[in-house]
Amino acid sequence: MSGEQELLRRVAVFAGLHVGPEGWRYRSFAAAILDLGILFPAAPWPGRRPQRAPGRCFDAATEYAEATGAIYVEGFAYAPALHQWPVFEHAWCLEPDGAVADPSLPDGHATHYLGIPNTHAFRRAEQTRRQCAPLLADAPHDFRTPPNEQLLEHGLPTEAIALLPVPSRAPGQTEHLGPLASDEGRPQL
Repeated sequence: MSGEQELLRRVAVFAGLHVGPEGWRYRSFAAAILDLGILFPAAPWPGRRPQRAPGRCFDAATEYAEATGAIYVEGFAYAPALHQWPVFEHAWCLEPDGAVADPSLPDGHATHYLGIPNTHAFRRAEQTRRQCAPLLADAPHDFRTPPNEQLLEHGLPTEAIALLPVPSRAPGQTEHLGPLASDEGRPQL
């Protein structure tokens, strides 16, 4: 099974762990990511700023986005070397060329990412409203801050999702960044 397939399979399992009741747009953080998330391959750290230690990814991604203008992304990372728990909630950024910039995991730890890129305005507003860095997920260092039930119940507004840069390509090349063109290969819930 490829890294992308394993990431999607495990997130689909997490999506079955419901936070909200029937009738919510997304009954869990994982369900929202599985529906709206985009797959990204890992990329080397761009080195525009020092990386932070693992464990504070939401804060580190927020700081990096503020300092560099990179796009903040929230979702899941796949680190196959972590055999017991290789898929975990995570935040990272996207550089202007669409490459992953992970300010809290050293190069080589994660091989794939699945997440929702967020606009700067939406990220700032939600972080202010919730008084924590995660937009959808629970705050990992504050048990009093649950997942964002408002967004899980009603869904993300269209202005929440950032448009991604489209890298230049050769004539006839069709590969692009963006939501998966089909559900082929995605686990069914």
